[in-house]
Amino acid sequence: MAIHATDSTSPSFSAEAGSDSGNNVSINAGDDSSSDSGSGSGAESESSSVVYGQESFATFSLRVRALAQNTVWPGAAPGDIVIERLRGGGYNRIIGLTRRRADGTEPDAIVQYILRVPRFDSSQVGNDVAALHFLHRYTTIATPKVIRFDDTDQNELGSPFIIQNRLPGTPLLSTYPNLTHAQRCRVAHELGTVFASMLAVEGGTAGMFVLPSDKTSQDAQVDIKPLCHEDSVSSSPEPFGNSAATTTVIELLTGILQSTKDACLASTPQDTFRAEYIDCYMTMASELDKDGWFVNHHYSLTHLDFAPRNILVNPTSDARLPIISGIVDWDSAILAPMFMSCKPPLWLWGWKHDEDEDERTANDEPPTAESREIKKLFEDAAGPDYLRFAYQPAYRLARQLVSFTINGIRSNEDVRETDAMLKEWEAVRKAGINAT
Repeated sequence: MAIHATDSTSPSFSAEAGSDSGNNVSINAGDDSSSDSGSGSGAESESSSVVYGQESFATFSLRVRALAQNTVWPGAAPGDIVIERLRGGGYNRIIGLTRRRADGTEPDAIVQYILRVPRFDSSQVGNDVAALHFLHRYTTIATPKVIRFDDTDQNELGSPFIIQNRLPGTPLLSTYPNLTHAQRCRVAHELGTVFASMLAVEGGTAGMFVLPSDKTSQDAQVDIKPLCHEDSVSSSPEPFGNSAATTTVIELLTGILQSTKDACLASTPQDTFRAEYIDCYMTMASELDKDGWFVNHHYSLTHLDFAPRNILVNPTSDARLPIISGIVDWDSAILAPMFMSCKPPLWLWGWKHDEDEDERTANDEPPTAESREIKKLFEDAAGPDYLRFAYQPAYRLARQLVSFTINGIRSNEDVRETDAMLKEWEAVRKAGINAT
């Protein structure tokens, strides 16, 4: 058994609502529509047993209870532990763990945790833990704290798992439409400070967060596995250093793309379709660099699924207290070129019910005085680096290019989006728009 307790004494009441985005590839575009957005009260229906072909909750909960009694709260009376079925997402099964002391008189009478069990990619557990360790060590962003984890199947569950504290609040996805203007202004300002915090992280290498050999401590050094093709010889992890970039953006992109093309042609020489698109990506990257869009960059912290469903809010009447109680689902977090951290949260000032926002309109003048105030509050808090990278069409297209560079073309929709990206980039160049 390889269970690691990173903070067994933390008595949080709080509740990260079982939200889940997962990341089973090097970089995730952040579109897990099945991601949990409940506040800890929704049932998972029969998704785990039917949709995912996994053990039913009725029997799996017995394993969870054994884990809770033997490992999490040894010695607790069976009646003190509550196992709660929560709505999971496409990548993780989510279960609530609560310890309630019978007398209810002690300060830690109620302790609540979230148990996350990967549905498919069990190797992701270590990376998820590393990302949360990094956030607690290098930022002040409110995020779940890892209480205990096991990256093996040698435990009561027969599966890797993470236990983390629950953060208070409900997902902004369901809460934002009902907030007052004053509350929305608080959200905008606080969210801007989160963007500024992510941009303030300066890494010398773009990559994923991974655990070093000493992975039992919350204070352990976090390593960075460079973003590269999986067959690349340069993919060994490196200790994180808060330093200037050691690799330029163009070197990063062309290195990944060339390695991907070589591997593609080596495995399937007849697959010239992907190779031709990779050549288009390399040409676009070269042009972006030549036109000055890639200068003066470092690699910053990037949350690739920064959506309202992953932002928890806990509205209070006391404006001195934060309204954002936590940012969750850092599974897809990476260090990436700064412009990747600057995708505008258009929904803040242009909320649309059941509609996708069009990022091309992100810098259009909002139609009302209230929405203009919200946008300005966010931008002022996010800072000049955000303004530099957020709205220019070249950086919006560069964000797409980085995503395709790492993820590749996986569907007909990817082909259509690639064609549209390349066509728009050609129009930007013809218009003579260069970085200033």
